[in-house]
Amino acid sequence: MRPLEKKQMHPLEVLIRTERMPHIFCPGCGIGTVLTSFVEALLESELDLDKVAVCSGIGCSSRVPGYLKLDGFHTTHGRSIAFATGLKLANPDLTVFIFAGDGDLVAIGGNHLIHAARRNIDMKVICINNFNYGMTGGQVGPTTPLKAKSTTSVYGNFEEPFNLVHLMWACGAVYVARWTSAHPHYIKRSILEALEKPGFCFIEVITPCPTNWGRRNKMRTGIDMTKFFLERTVIKLHPDPSEAQIEMGNPIVCGVFVDRERPDFISAMKEQVADKVKIYEFRGDGRVEIPQVPKKSVLTPSTKKKLKDIYKIKIAGLGGQGMGLLGLIIGRAATIFDGNEALYTQEYGPEARGGASSSAIIISEKKVDVPYFAKPDVLIIMAQAAFRKYKKLLHPGCILIINSDLVKAKDIPEGIKVYGIPASRMAEKLGRSIVANIVILGFFTAITDIISLEAAKEALKMSIPKGTEEFNLKAFEKGYEYGKGKKTNT
Repeated sequence: MRPLEKKQMHPLEVLIRTERMPHIFCPGCGIGTVLTSFVEALLESELDLDKVAVCSGIGCSSRVPGYLKLDGFHTTHGRSIAFATGLKLANPDLTVFIFAGDGDLVAIGGNHLIHAARRNIDMKVICINNFNYGMTGGQVGPTTPLKAKSTTSVYGNFEEPFNLVHLMWACGAVYVARWTSAHPHYIKRSILEALEKPGFCFIEVITPCPTNWGRRNKMRTGIDMTKFFLERTVIKLHPDPSEAQIEMGNPIVCGVFVDRERPDFISAMKEQVADKVKIYEFRGDGRVEIPQVPKKSVLTPSTKKKLKDIYKIKIAGLGGQGMGLLGLIIGRAATIFDGNEALYTQEYGPEARGGASSSAIIISEKKVDVPYFAKPDVLIIMAQAAFRKYKKLLHPGCILIINSDLVKAKDIPEGIKVYGIPASRMAEKLGRSIVANIVILGFFTAITDIISLEAAKEALKMSIPKGTEEFNLKAFEKGYEYGKGKKTNT
């Protein structure tokens, strides 16, 4: 900051952009009072003002950053919290404030608000609550008290409004206070307290909007509304946030509702992951040197398996049968260990278990450009429902592999080679029916010769949990031997 010439300046001109005066706020609006409290608090705080940023969204109060000689960001509607989150994570050295109205912050941006409080992002939120969408004409908002009138609730609001201090308490904010614009000294004090508090701090300020809300509720001027606040306000020590709902006929409970300790987002992240990733400072502005991670050795197949053609393989069954894993292993075997190209896709329903599931792999010596095919060269079916669904894909020259314990293949068109294997029973004899897909993998390897035996085994070992290699290889060998026998007898 440049040295000040205090004798020639208004005390607040240090931070107020006087060239932008007169401001746009309506006569009687309370935003100016909050702005004054904010500036006074900043000047008293002795913060490095070059490291203070103020974010806002859309609305009357969101014009505040434009009147400040600070870094300001006027973002899109309801997105000030999201923007401020990115700002803080990129440069944790900043002190980040948000000036926002109740509609912008709690309605359009409500989801950002609750999650920022839950994560305890280190930011200071000043919520200007004037009970309505003031800038757009005075519509009912998420904080409009019951029975209060607005342009869209001319008979009185019947929607239960948010109790903001209770909401922020529930979401985990570490500091929550409420005042009215008739209490500027308390606003200033809360801002100073919030600055001493790492984490998500929320200060609600009830402000008059005589232009759009007051005149529809028998308070036509700012003076009327300020009197209303002074008459109704009850300041309590450690008030209960659950008992602070604002209602037209009841007191407006003010005070500091929450003042607690818990790690802010970056501190919690450091504690949880710093030692594991060997990074001890988290910031997104590139000022931290990221330790070099040794490159993993790339497996290079000693010989490339020759293929006669491009092969399209479809695997289908039910969720939980390992269709995705089976396709992944085949793809890895073809690419990593056989040196060919492969493209692998999955298709499944919303169910975790029991729903339709399939995967598809295209294997070629050349680069695969198209992820979709209509006619598979090999169709592996592990459930009757899958057979009914994908039977239409069969065509002359296609190989059909079925788990004969679960699939009864009927009405097969001519020209289809059908191979069945009792994969479920074989897996159960080994001790776990869950490896039926691995039995099928061995069977497929023996029958089709699309992937090599060595590649299939290596891909299998790298795709299953550590400690289960021996058991899975045993299942694979059972399927492979069964397939070799079938192929010999064909």
